[in-house]
Order: sequence, then structure tokens, then C-alpha cells
Amino acid sequence: MDQTQFLDKYRTLKSPANAELEAVLKLWLLEGKSDDEIAVALGKNRSTATRKIGDICRYFGTHTKGKKEQRQQLVFLFRKYCSEFEVHSSLYPDWVEPNSISTKPENIVSDIVPITPIASTSFDLLGRDTDRLKLAELSQKHKLVLLKAAAGIGKSTLARHFLETQFTKVIRLEMGLESGNVTPAEEKVSQILRKEFDEEPSRDFQTNLEILREKLSDKSRPIGVLIDNLEPALDANFRFLEKLRGYEDLLRILGDRDVCSFTLITSRLWLNVQRVKVHPYSLQGLDIGAWREYFHDCENAATSEDLEQMCVAYNGNAKVMDILHGAITNRFDGNIAAYWNRYKDALLADAELETLISVEMDWLRDNQPDAYKLLCRMGCYRYQDVKTVPFEGLICLLWDIAESQRTGVIDYLSKTSLIEFRGGYYLHRAVRESTRLRLKKLDDLELVNEVIAIYLKNIVKNLLPNDIYYVLTGFEMLYHYLEAKKYSPAALSIFALRDTEDGFANFGFTCIKFGLSRQIIADINTILNQKCISDLHVISGLYRIIGYAEYRSGNIHKAIKVHKTYSHLIEEYFSHNSFEKDNPHHNLIVNMYYASFANKGICYYDLRELDKCIECFKKCLSTAQQYHVSVYVEDALNLLLAETYNNSSIVLIEQLRSRLEEIYFMYSKSDTQMTSWGRMHIPLMLGNLYLSIDNPLKSIEMYKLSLTISEKSLSRQSVAVSLTCLAQAYKTLNKFESAIFNHLKSIEILLYFDASSDLAEAYFQLGLTYQAMGEHDQAETYKVKALELFEQIEAPKQIERVNQAFEQGAKP
Repeated sequence: MDQTQFLDKYRTLKSPANAELEAVLKLWLLEGKSDDEIAVALGKNRSTATRKIGDICRYFGTHTKGKKEQRQQLVFLFRKYCSEFEVHSSLYPDWVEPNSISTKPENIVSDIVPITPIASTSFDLLGRDTDRLKLAELSQKHKLVLLKAAAGIGKSTLARHFLETQFTKVIRLEMGLESGNVTPAEEKVSQILRKEFDEEPSRDFQTNLEILREKLSDKSRPIGVLIDNLEPALDANFRFLEKLRGYEDLLRILGDRDVCSFTLITSRLWLNVQRVKVHPYSLQGLDIGAWREYFHDCENAATSEDLEQMCVAYNGNAKVMDILHGAITNRFDGNIAAYWNRYKDALLADAELETLISVEMDWLRDNQPDAYKLLCRMGCYRYQDVKTVPFEGLICLLWDIAESQRTGVIDYLSKTSLIEFRGGYYLHRAVRESTRLRLKKLDDLELVNEVIAIYLKNIVKNLLPNDIYYVLTGFEMLYHYLEAKKYSPAALSIFALRDTEDGFANFGFTCIKFGLSRQIIADINTILNQKCISDLHVISGLYRIIGYAEYRSGNIHKAIKVHKTYSHLIEEYFSHNSFEKDNPHHNLIVNMYYASFANKGICYYDLRELDKCIECFKKCLSTAQQYHVSVYVEDALNLLLAETYNNSSIVLIEQLRSRLEEIYFMYSKSDTQMTSWGRMHIPLMLGNLYLSIDNPLKSIEMYKLSLTISEKSLSRQSVAVSLTCLAQAYKTLNKFESAIFNHLKSIEILLYFDASSDLAEAYFQLGLTYQAMGEHDQAETYKVKALELFEQIEAPKQIERVNQAFEQGAKP
């Protein structure tokens, strides 16, 4: 290798698309790092680091045994040719300059001269360095390689470039665009002998094949063979069409162990041949690094998130990249954001883009209608939060196919380039958009969505509610129910209670716990707006979930309004004398009536409107007595808490202590009636009461218990509230460092949840902590933050409380 060749290679390696390989080179060669150390530096596993070192060695043509010898060879090359990349001899005290650089790989299975990819600065080959290295490796192990990818990915471009840069002679066989135009192998072989080898062919095909075998056996002159765009030559079973079966014989010759050729076959489809080994290599789309380099002349290409979304949506397709670049530079003055803002929801608006997908889909429709039907139905899945679909998720889409044939249909579709598999099946966005457009024409859209919703419902009911996968899968289920216009089962899926180790819960409340309040509110409103739910217990249950979601988001006045809505609906129900006999859900309705007052009481407590809070909890308890509802311990405790804070003198300390012990005993009993919310918050409320009677140590014990339960149940917002309260107790004990630490952790969580009310309280208490420390500037900063939020949620009593606390410098 001369200096020009070496420097070309190194310049290619330094391109943005190969930044990681360059980093590995420097860590391994310049700094002498081990595989483990490189893995840590890159944030990868050891096997990835080892593989990348191997890629570098193959790229620069160093193939001796052992990494020590490979490193010595590279040191020699860099010292000889590249002063920029300084290699210090102190790293290699035992280094001896080699007499020659061996480029012969070990265990080569063919007689082809070992190949070293030549670097290219062509835009056509952007991002393909790793693929060229892989093809070089495969060329030493296999005679025939099938380069499989969707239309436009760049398989033909890569194949031509690779063969033309590695072989002095390349034989090209173009299959054409349509099956009727494919030249039979018998005629092709005759043309090759005449044109490429100046040999007059025989009339006998087998004789010509033997002549070709002899011509390809010259070890001094290896030949590259390209069979391009194979799919027109294939039938519905990925075999050669009957009239083109001669190509199987040709492949048998090209794959013969004695020939010195390497054949690349490009195709969008799988290839099924007998007695011939063809190694498949799936070519992936270009990564974002290559796209950024290609769009270098466009606005903000180096950092554009829109460009990244485009790359993902079109699976890095090279042809699409070129089409989009032309459209953006010619019609949008290089403004990527402007283009994407217009077309991100219409990926196939350009006919040329649509054609890249439709050609293969049309072929599938005409040759395998069952696989085509499955592909279109797969377009109903979203592939967003739940990225892939398991095998069973495709099986359920084949309800009208004989059970014995379903696996075969999925297997067939998997051999096309339209569907991907990475731990599960999925479609890229552009393919999904095309399938949905076609599914609408089949009038199957609502039915398919209903089938998927039922399939997902069966998964959800077997998942633990504390698992985020339960929530994500549940939202997918709701999406499909709503797309199918099946509002009643959607409502029941949100509302239905499940018994968990944390108490009774349903899907709606679990979503709120995971910080997905806005999403569940939107889905419930979609259902309620249809006005198709007649069951009072379902309507009330949905409103109750919305009310709690609004409360947790800090929209407290909205929450109160919602709780009043279903409370009034239930009161209308009570006005009918026969209500108890007519409704099998009577007890559930009564429980929700009881809960409406409890929920309003909690809202008024957060607004610090304690008179209204006490009134609500008293109504709550009287309702329980009137309708024989079991009193929840947290509601009795909330009443006690509100009464305590409303009594500024707190004259009944001994009586309060006695009631605390009684309620704590109730809480500790395993059979106590309690909601999942109560299990987390009762220790919190007990802690607040203990703090109010100057028992901070007992309050810390309660807060830590609340924190443990909240963490176990994965309720991050409850964790944050527990941390705020714990910080207050530490402040009381003058443990300011612990107080500040817990306040800041709480605020970090609440900012993520955008929980205005809880965040305002956290800012308020942090400000008081800084005031107690004498850091008045910091105290003022957080006082202002608290006041702004309390003003935003329209809580004048809280504003008054904040101002009084800072003015008095006393505990609120």
C-alpha cells in the first residue's frame, strides 16, 4: 500500500459517518487501550469493541494472528505515512518494524486474492464503509452473496462500486424491470462467452457452462460478477420462473469451489434455490450521520431534529434521501424544517416516493394475496411506544386464513423487504402509511382495529399494573378501540377495577401514577364526547379519573368542577325511588358518590380553603353512614388533618395524639378498607400531623414509610411529595443539608410531571428552608416561584399562607 492509498483510507475513516471507528482507532492505537477499556469509553459492550477493532484491521489490510501483531503493523503504517496521527514509541517498547505487511487473511475458503476495500469520497457511497468492509469479509468466505434490501436503499450502487474497485474485470447481468423481459440464462451465458471472453459459444447450454467454469478458474485474474435486480426472474415462491430455471445452473457454476469469481446478487426478495449456497446479507438504510453529510448544504443540517425524523421515517433510504434533498434545496431554499412541517404527515405525497414502495406491494398483491392482506392489516399497528409486534400479534390478523397456513403466510412476508424483524415485527413509517391507504380501500380498517384491540386486551389483563409495559400496551389497546369506534369496551377497559398488592386500582389511575394524565384525559374525553355511554357507573367512573388526573396536574379548579359533575349525576339517580332495585351497580355508584366528596375535599385542602375541605369530608362521612358505605381510613384522617390546620391554636394536643394512635392502628391492620392512593398517603398525612404536634422524629418515620411505599408502587409524583415533607422535617431538626437535598430531588421529579400544585408547595418549603439558613436571596427566589404557581392555579389562600410564613419567619 502506497501513501496515497493509505491517506485516502484514513480521510474516509475521519468522515462524520465513521466517527466511532476513528475513536476506536485512536483509543486502541494511540492510547494503547484494551478491548474492555475501549468498551467503557464508548459506552458499548466488550464484543462490540472487539468487533470494531477487527473492522479497522480489515479496513487497513492487517490480518496477522493476534492483536499485538496487528497493532504493530498499523503503527508501522501510521509512522510511515501519517505525521498527523502521532504514535509514541513509549507505548510499544517491544515493537519491531516488520519487513512486510501481510494482507492474507487466515482460513480463506476461496482462491480469490484477498480484498481490501478502497475508500471513496463519492456521495453515492456515504455511510457504506462498514458495509464495504463486511462485503470484503464475505468475499473471502462465500462465492455467492445475496444483497437484499428494499427499493432505493442503495444495494445496486454499493454492489457495482464494490466489484468495480476490487476486480479488474466485472461481468454484469441485468435482469430488467419486468419478468417478461428477462433474458434466459442460456442466452445470457452465450453473450458472456462471446463478449467477455471472445469465445464462440456452443449450442449446448451445459457445454457453455463448462466453458464458463474454465474461464472463471484463472487464479491470476479473479472476476467479479453482478446479477442485478433479481426479483423479476422470481416466482411467487422466490424460485426462478420455470422458463428461467437455467439461472440455477448458472449459479451452481458461479458457486463452484474451483472458480475464482465472487458474485453479488441484488434483490428486494428472498432467493430459494436448490443445491446452491447463497449467503444472504441484508443491507440497512443509511444512518443519520450519512444524511447530515448529504444535506450539508441545507440549513441547520448538522443539528436538525427534523432531518433525523425524516431519516427514521424513510428508513434511511438512499434514493429517498436524494429526492428529498432535491425538493428541499430547489423548492424550500434549503429549509429542512419548512419542508418537514408540510410533509411529515404525508410521507408519500411525492409520486416518486410512493412508487418505491408500491412496486413491491403490487408484486406481493399479485403473487401472494394472503401475505399482502397481512401486510396491509399490519399498518393498523402504530410502532411507536410499543415498537414491535410479536408473532401472536400477526397471527390474530389472519382470522380468515386456515390456521394451518398462518405461520407460512408470516414466514413468506418476512422474506420480503417490506417488513422488518428486530425482537418483533414492525413496519417503517412510510411503509405503514402506504399499507393504511390500501387497507381503507379494502374496507377492513375498523374490523382490523377491533381485532387488534381484543388481542391487546388479553395481554393487558395478564400484566402487572405497576409495569410501564402495562400502561403502554393499554394505551395501544385504547387507540385501536377508538379507531374501531368501539367506545363501550374502551370505556370499560379504562374504568374496570383490578385488585393489586397496593389496593384496588384501574387503568386510568395507573396512567396518572406514571405521569400520563394528559393522555388518559384526552382518551376519556374522546369517549364521553360520543355520548354513547349510558351506564351511570361507567360515566361517573370516567369523570372521577379525569378529576383525579386534573388534580395531580395542578388544575385544581377543573378537578373540582369535574367531581361536581358526576356527583350531580348521581344525585339525579338518587332522586328516583326505584333506583336500588333497577341498577345492579348500585353499590358502586354509591361508593363513587362518597368518593366525589372525598376528592373535592382533597382539592380544597390543596387550595388551603380549609372550611370547604372540612365541609366536604364531613359530607363524605355522613354519606357513608346514610348509604352504609365502608369508611376509608384516609378520608377520616384527611378530616382530622384539615381540622387540625384550621385550629390555629391547636389546643387539643392530647386528644389529637390519641386520635392519631387510633388511626395509625387502623392503618396497620391488613383488613382495613383502603384505596391504593391511601396506602401511599396515609403515612404522609400521619407525618404531617406528628409534625404539627412537634414530633419531627415520628414524622420522619412516617415520611420514610410513605416514600418506601411510593417507590415500590412506582408512583413518582407521590415519591416527590414524600421527599418534600421529609425535607420539612429535616429543616425542623436544623439538618439543612438533608433538607436541601430532598427538596431538590422532589423538584426535579415534579418538573418532569408538570405538577403545578405540588411543585408550588415544594418551592414554598425550599424557600422557608433557605430562610431558616439565613440565605435570604435564595429564599426570595423560591418564594417568588411558589407565588407565581399558586397564582397560576388560582389559590389565594395559599398565596396568603406563603406571604404570612415568610413575614413571620415561622413554621406555617
